[in-house]
Amino acid sequence: MKNTLCLLVMIISFSSFAQQKLALKDVDQNKLLKDIVYTHTDQEDITILYWFPVMYWEVLSAKDPKTFGPEIVSTLKGMLGNKSIFIAISGSMSTTLRSFESKEESYLRNNLSVTFNGKTYKPIPQSKLSNELIMLNDYIKPMFAQMLGDMGAGMELFYVEITDASGENALNPYNNSDFTLSLASVKNTFHLPLPSLYKDAKCANDGELFPANYEFCPYHGSKLIAQ
Repeated sequence: MKNTLCLLVMIISFSSFAQQKLALKDVDQNKLLKDIVYTHTDQEDITILYWFPVMYWEVLSAKDPKTFGPEIVSTLKGMLGNKSIFIAISGSMSTTLRSFESKEESYLRNNLSVTFNGKTYKPIPQSKLSNELIMLNDYIKPMFAQMLGDMGAGMELFYVEITDASGENALNPYNNSDFTLSLASVKNTFHLPLPSLYKDAKCANDGELFPANYEFCPYHGSKLIAQ
């Protein structure tokens, strides 16, 4: 019975929250990556889906402005407009050859989609992208190959444009509307706002910290304290 109650509390704990926003320089980059990266494994098959909001680059700039200056972020914003960056990696890991066989770009492009407010969006065709955005793909791909080897070499970068009623990018990390990123049968819902951008909530009983999107302590059932 106790386990059931804890489960119910945990389920309802994921709700809108009013924690204090963190300054960008104080955002934990590892927590932010956990919020924007999804990995799915099925035996030897591996799929990794990334959402790279401009916010991610702003955090990098705030933490190390000498290496990743604000002018770079401003240029990137100008290149993107209201487009969002998504990265997909999918393929099979050979346990015998210890290599990763990536799926073709055409497969990734044809099967990638974003669902927001009941509507499905597909990546913008390569032919409709600016030369600057095409070059950005050529810049990022070697970075992934260096970090992840064969798996990173198989990454593909896509752009999707989704705007709100005011014409702004609807996929804002501070918004309250979730969206789902899909690659064929693999799906992940990004719950907004991203909890890593806010201070953790604190349990009144023992002071344990929980992500900002928890409203109640999953162990004590008490309402968490906003910080």
